Amino acid sequence: MGTTAAQTSGNLICVITNTSFGALPPFRIATARLAATIFAALLLAPAGAVAFTTGPPVRRSGVPEDGGVTCVVCHRTFAPANSDPRGSIAIAAANYVPGVTQTISVTVKHPDQVKWGFQLTARLASDGRVKAGTLRPGVGTRVRCGAGGDAPCAPLDLEFIEHNQANVTAVGAGFTFTADWTPPADAVGDIIFYAAGNATNNNRADTGDYIYNTQAVISPAACNLSSVPLLTASVSGASFQSALSPNSLLTLFGGGFQPSGQRRGLFPIELATGTLPTALSCMEVRVDRKKAAMVYVSDAQMNVQTPTSVSTGPVELQVVANPGTSQQKFSNILVMNAAATAPAVFTLDGKKANAQFTATGALAGDPAFQGATAVKAGDLVTLWATGLGATNPALDAGAIAAKDSPLAAVPTVSLNGVNLAASDVIFAGVPAGLISGVYRVNIRIPATATVGDAVVKVAAQGASSQDSVTIQITK
Repeated sequence: MGTTAAQTSGNLICVITNTSFGALPPFRIATARLAATIFAALLLAPAGAVAFTTGPPVRRSGVPEDGGVTCVVCHRTFAPANSDPRGSIAIAAANYVPGVTQTISVTVKHPDQVKWGFQLTARLASDGRVKAGTLRPGVGTRVRCGAGGDAPCAPLDLEFIEHNQANVTAVGAGFTFTADWTPPADAVGDIIFYAAGNATNNNRADTGDYIYNTQAVISPAACNLSSVPLLTASVSGASFQSALSPNSLLTLFGGGFQPSGQRRGLFPIELATGTLPTALSCMEVRVDRKKAAMVYVSDAQMNVQTPTSVSTGPVELQVVANPGTSQQKFSNILVMNAAATAPAVFTLDGKKANAQFTATGALAGDPAFQGATAVKAGDLVTLWATGLGATNPALDAGAIAAKDSPLAAVPTVSLNGVNLAASDVIFAGVPAGLISGVYRVNIRIPATATVGDAVVKVAAQGASSQDSVTIQITK
């Protein structure tokens, strides 16, 4: 599929990539990773920083599983990484043929700088702790092992290629580093390259330098999944009940979606266009014969978003392996009934609402569960849902909301069967930065709310969310 050029973008967009839509709050994944990155940076900050002309320490490529650390640990003048949009780092890599070596390039630019450095590593998309293939040093570069020392590294040890001598150029010329990389001998699904770049002022210190980091995802050069996929069930991604509506999130179960143990989510660099893909890791889902936006795929589960234009009434669902190739393999067809809305509230365990205090994001509910805090009258609480219908402005399936997009019709929220006043539904819609199928519902707990576990329901256009979701209320 040619060359993939990955460039840093201004904002990271949080997208659900866990194996179950109901397992984690959709916004807390990115928050947790950011917190881990900051914490790791503080722990790893050296007591006396120096400039690494012959290359940085290992684990400075920004890999989340390595703590997300980059060279900004030492070069802090213009922290954080990617803080100056005038500069950039880009990785160029082609989709891979197993065992066939290719040349990877990393280009670092900044209009004011004259000296350049980098570090790059390759990991499995399915497990960022595992290296993908082997890197070979060239002119001006070296490969270092995760356990210490230079290559050759132990078979399972991580590898990092980086500058061995920083390159000085004319002001603003930038520099492109190259590395020979041999992918694994067998197809291992998608592979992610992580890179950090240093655009320096050549003052032989760690001040006045700009750090950039990015990632690039490549796939096997040809889709060659061998199994015919089997589709056994499709349910709401929030309630895990049989429900389907335009733009709603679905979880599909079955087999043969990926090789055993392989899984694939989405990565920030793939979302630069603001739209989710309709094919992921050689898989495609069709709802009402229309391509669904893809979020996650493993060997036995997929998370997708129903197309906006899906018909109401009986619709067909089908999974396609190796879509668009001569090796296409079609699953059996499931038939589901699609409605205008299919409200469903995300939960922590199938029963307790995935709720946060609106102001702080802290978990709200049963104190015995994950350290949550019970809510009381007057508190502002956020619920998360799917299947609530169209927004204004309208968002298509797969779109990332550029701004808060309220629902065209305000839903009804009830506690223990008593509807909240319209003034107590503060906001209902897709918040900026989330995919169009995830709705935020901000409510105020009324003074009349009954103490104890209150059943919370969200209704839209005559349909209501599941019956058993609760949130604990105290005095």
